[in-house]
Order: sequence, then C-alpha cells, then structure tokens
Amino acid sequence: MFFLVYLFMGLAVIFWEGLPLNIAKPYKIALGIILIVYAFLRFMRFFTANKDTDA
Repeated sequence: MFFLVYLFMGLAVIFWEGLPLNIAKPYKIALGIILIVYAFLRFMRFFTANKDTDA
C-alpha cells in the first residue's frame, strides 16, 4: 500500500503544477525521483521479506 502512496507522491511532485511547493523545478524533479526510487525500494523489500518467512 505504501508503495503506491510514495509512487503517487513522487509523480505528483514532478507533474502537478498546482502543488504548493516553493522550490525550483530541478529540485522538485529530484525530490520526485527520490520518492519514486524509495517507493520501489519498499516494494522490493516487501517481497524479499515475504520470501524469507515462507521458507
């Protein structure tokens, strides 16, 4: 679930022009990319944690 939350937040920071963040465009893109990468790390950690408990 949190994978989708972080993914949406990252995409919103990058593409939503009406988002009230007073930072420059390159920093908004960098923040969005960091959030998206973190979302995928959480997604991968979720599956590796489930494989460890199944064995």
